[in-house]
Amino acid sequence: MPTLKDIADRVGVSVSTVSRVLANDANRTVNTATKQKIWDAARELGYQIKSSGTDGRATRGIGCVVSTIQNRHYHPYFSVICDGIEKELAKHGYKVAFTYTQEELKKPEMLKHAVQDSQVEGLIVIGGIEAKLYNHLKKHVRHLVGIDVSDPDIPTISYDRVEAARQAVHHLIEQGHRDILFIGGTGRSGKFEREKRYRGYQTALEQAGLPLRAQRVIDAGWEPNDSYQLMLRYLDEHVEDLPTAVFAASDMMAMAAMRAIAEKGYRMPSEFAIVGFDDNEPSRYTIPPLSTIHIPTYEIGVVAAKTMLQCIRDPYPLPIKILVPFEPMFRQSSEWILPGEAAHNNKRTAE
Repeated sequence: MPTLKDIADRVGVSVSTVSRVLANDANRTVNTATKQKIWDAARELGYQIKSSGTDGRATRGIGCVVSTIQNRHYHPYFSVICDGIEKELAKHGYKVAFTYTQEELKKPEMLKHAVQDSQVEGLIVIGGIEAKLYNHLKKHVRHLVGIDVSDPDIPTISYDRVEAARQAVHHLIEQGHRDILFIGGTGRSGKFEREKRYRGYQTALEQAGLPLRAQRVIDAGWEPNDSYQLMLRYLDEHVEDLPTAVFAASDMMAMAAMRAIAEKGYRMPSEFAIVGFDDNEPSRYTIPPLSTIHIPTYEIGVVAAKTMLQCIRDPYPLPIKILVPFEPMFRQSSEWILPGEAAHNNKRTAE
């Protein structure tokens, strides 16, 4: 039978840290990534967790499902949301029982655990997951709350992605840019037309009377490495016809594109202005600091946890949709270099 030491050895932490995490001890701080590694190791080793509260009753749990495929421990968007969920639940005697990716949930034993664990009272789904998997959860889980999920049948927490992206691109247009590249992913639908950040990009161009050009769209599939590699290739293949600005649908993809731009010898923002999306903490420390749209990820997690607890204790008569505010954070990566000098005067801007 596996022991606490087995888990500690696998994760590379002390036995006392493992014990605190599995006991849901809120008195000592352990970062979210380490906690998730410990829970994962315990599950993989088959460790039987004796969950109980300080009063001897079983600790109540909420499960989380995230749409990312991998590296959820370090994902700057999902990890902060999960942190907000975890800390808010702990205030009310609940814990995060597990956090599965949709790929993990495709495994029969994990899916069974997610929907049949008697100590798990509900699931919070973060981001869109495959329809078949989502419908199974919806059918078998009593309490379901969605973050960034489009479903009128359950309580959801989100923000206006279309408008947020529109404002990001409009900012570039206000700076004088008329040729703007979009880097993003298509989401579950496989079609850019249904991806909300792309729709915001499209709307901003239409409102400014600017053409939507297929060669100004890079499908990076939401992967930073793909954003980096595809941007390198794009800069080589379009050297005679380059845009003057870039809107990336996430900060991670924006930072990857910034590296590619810098490696090819272009200056930012004088030759390439760039705006990201999310306002992850690393965006403040890029060179130059990245302009972006601030999404209150921690607060989203807190609101999702509160909504779940409300569903358990006194369900809403009808599903609610909560929209949280976003805030543009325009930094040096998109600012004018010469006051009053519009970006369309840049030597590479199309006539």
